[in-house]
Amino acid sequence: MNKTEALQTAETIFKQFGGQNRLKFFVGANNFGFHNRPEKEEVDATFRFKMYSKANTVKVIYHRCPDVYTLQFLKVTKKGTKLVNSYTHVYFDQLIELFEKETNLFLHF
Repeated sequence: MNKTEALQTAETIFKQFGGQNRLKFFVGANNFGFHNRPEKEEVDATFRFKMYSKANTVKVIYHRCPDVYTLQFLKVTKKGTKLVNSYTHVYFDQLIELFEKETNLFLHF
């Protein structure tokens, strides 16, 4: 994937969570970013969020083939990064459900 395709993929990931504005409103999300890994045909999208003590960052890795995601919950501090939980082979329609289940934070009324 080229850089433009990677950016579009990251924006799509955020939209699948309801969009950046919804994430900001419901969970205090910030620091939205993405990273392209063309050699693996992967794009990861990350954002930080508040109100959950075990983790404060979500990393969503899109695997172009077979069109699934890996969802990682991370605790990022000045001392380093710790993987709290990870879900593999996640489909796009499961992203919100897994986020809400893991954090007990809701992305809709």
